[in-house]
Amino acid sequence: MALGLRRSGCSVGAALAFWLGNPILNPATMIFMGFVLGWRWVGLRLIVGVLLVFVIAYLVQWLARDDSSIARAPAIAGGSDAGPIDATVPSAIWKRCLKEFWRLSIGLIPEYAILVLLLGAARAWLFPTVTPGAHGVLWTIGLAGAGTLFVIPTAGEIPIVQTLMAYGLGVGPAAALMTTLPPVSLPSLAMVAKVFPFRIVFAIATTVVVLGVLSGAAAVLLNF
Repeated sequence: MALGLRRSGCSVGAALAFWLGNPILNPATMIFMGFVLGWRWVGLRLIVGVLLVFVIAYLVQWLARDDSSIARAPAIAGGSDAGPIDATVPSAIWKRCLKEFWRLSIGLIPEYAILVLLLGAARAWLFPTVTPGAHGVLWTIGLAGAGTLFVIPTAGEIPIVQTLMAYGLGVGPAAALMTTLPPVSLPSLAMVAKVFPFRIVFAIATTVVVLGVLSGAAAVLLNF
């Protein structure tokens, strides 16, 4: 969707706001989290999610302000040269839709599958064994970084965090995971790297990690 918005001429900040806000501010996920972990977690996730979306949207717009190649969305995104769609001919719409779906599939699905397999093989290092002493700054920073890279399904962070806390994970690292697992992952960052330069992709990942650490600190200070 984010790539499609860019091809349609959507601004960088707006496309990224949609991409990041969709998973981290998902209302169904919020409600599920409230019943499973408590509504304080929902409040923290909501505040961090809004900050994440607006901070990254503003940061990326600032980084892209003098780069005309980024501003021209259809050009950098490899927009289709098929021309306008004749809305009066249903078959034309379906042919264009299938063509675009095929083009995206052959470019993204193999890359996504490979990166997910590699992350799955590295999960023992990304998520080390949790013990009752799994709390503190280093655990928060480490799991914020791991959460930024790892890929999960929608709302998958909730059972992950719930299970890890049952084994002794502290609230700081748990909050870091809760706010870094949903918005981005290594596969999604690799996908948007097709249309954004490395400095923007790096800024997105770094901001997610930093806000994850800050959310962990806030959870500790508020005695979650």
